[in-house]
Amino acid sequence: MVFIFNRQAKRLGFAIFAILLLSWSCSINTIQAASPQAEQIFKQLSQTALVRAKFEQQKKLASLQKTFISNGEVVFSKNNGVLWQLQRPVQADLVVTPKKLVQKTAKTMSQLDVTQSPYGSVATLFLQLMSGNSALLDQHFTISKTNITAQGWTMSLRPKSNLFKKLFVQVDVQGQQYVNQIVIAEQGNNTTTLHFSQQRAQPTALTSNEQALFQLAK
Repeated sequence: MVFIFNRQAKRLGFAIFAILLLSWSCSINTIQAASPQAEQIFKQLSQTALVRAKFEQQKKLASLQKTFISNGEVVFSKNNGVLWQLQRPVQADLVVTPKKLVQKTAKTMSQLDVTQSPYGSVATLFLQLMSGNSALLDQHFTISKTNITAQGWTMSLRPKSNLFKKLFVQVDVQGQQYVNQIVIAEQGNNTTTLHFSQQRAQPTALTSNEQALFQLAK
């Protein structure tokens, strides 16, 4: 998957939504209707306000019988949004904030107002969830299964609103201290799998380059 604001952008929006939903949406007081195990998982994930990680995404398109692979680094900031720094197959930065989505390459920069984009409701939703709006999760998803062991935890979510039933069949997540993998079963038998590695909470402040990129999308 390439981070471009055409047919690829919609796929990227789906992946970012799932990651932020499961990484940042829940403060200690959120997900009141969830199971005790789900509350424990969300509480654990909410402890860190800024996480950096390496990622690899495998996008399987059933119609083409082909898998597209992209990788790079991602920064989750509870106070700012999410920053994807794609390294392969091309180099590009994608910044998502409550107001804008900005894509920047060495030669070009494009931006979308989330209120005007065809998938702006998705962007708005996961950014609201990131700030701890627990009512939205219950409105759009059902936590169908959770499990916690000494080796880590797993969680499955199924969409219940018409909006997300059009996009997802199921979202399966597994992790330990942080999210390690997300598998998104999409409509049309397409699948997006995201693997995260080398997650770290240090340094606790954004670098000057990260701050500059987030500023582009204010």
